[in-house]
Amino acid sequence: MRKIGKVFKSLTAYHHFLVFLIILTVLKIVSVFITEGQDEGIHFAMLGVGLIVISTGIHFGFSYLFDRSKKYLHSLISTFLIILMLSHADPEPVRGIMVILLLYVAKFFIKYKGQNIFNPVVFTIGTVTLLALVIPSLGIPPMDFTGIDIRFPIMGMNVPLTLLPITLALLFNVARVKRHPLALSFILTSLLLGFYLEVYQNDPFSYLIIFLFIGAAVIVEPKTSPIKWKHQLIYGVVMALFIAALTKLNVPNSIVIALLLANIIFFFSKSDKN
Repeated sequence: MRKIGKVFKSLTAYHHFLVFLIILTVLKIVSVFITEGQDEGIHFAMLGVGLIVISTGIHFGFSYLFDRSKKYLHSLISTFLIILMLSHADPEPVRGIMVILLLYVAKFFIKYKGQNIFNPVVFTIGTVTLLALVIPSLGIPPMDFTGIDIRFPIMGMNVPLTLLPITLALLFNVARVKRHPLALSFILTSLLLGFYLEVYQNDPFSYLIIFLFIGAAVIVEPKTSPIKWKHQLIYGVVMALFIAALTKLNVPNSIVIALLLANIIFFFSKSDKN
């Protein structure tokens, strides 16, 4: 037990995030097998493995050519986030490859004065969404966070088993990156605004899972979120306001577009201070 404890303490917050995302991905694959059948389950599992292999090749190729300081662990975390948000019913692996390429464009090239402007995952999903809106003929399905609403039929009920690892990540992983003010201000404001404005009434429990996941795994990315707790509180509330407003206006994939806007505002406000 002591050895296990030492290993656990030696792991960084990024290692913990990766384990958390792997657990969610396994749950999603199992869920697809149960709810959609063996063929769909095998397709999604193969898609996930294929994208991880492709992502690994792109990471080391781009690192060698452009920026060797980029860590593979961070790229792997982003890849698992993308897999969780991909539609398991999409038969075209080319779309998944395009998404992974966009992820690395954000990581290596979308910069200003050496700093990343966007959270790479948010940039990727937002760009895919905008492409789908502007060029419908591409047939690119907008990616969103509904893929994280993974439920299992147990005793006649659809049980959201993902709530347990998401809650644990929110309690412990977020604490390790010192982003609790950001996560909690975002989650609480999102839920209060959403239900007050009656924009999340179709499936409120699904939105609860989505907001908990965003707070636990997406917006707390250290490189694209504030450090000081006061700034975290403001940033969390502003993102929640953007999401509620865009959802009320029926903007497609409003959560992703709002996070994209918040990334831009935070980056330029940080640049002005520097």
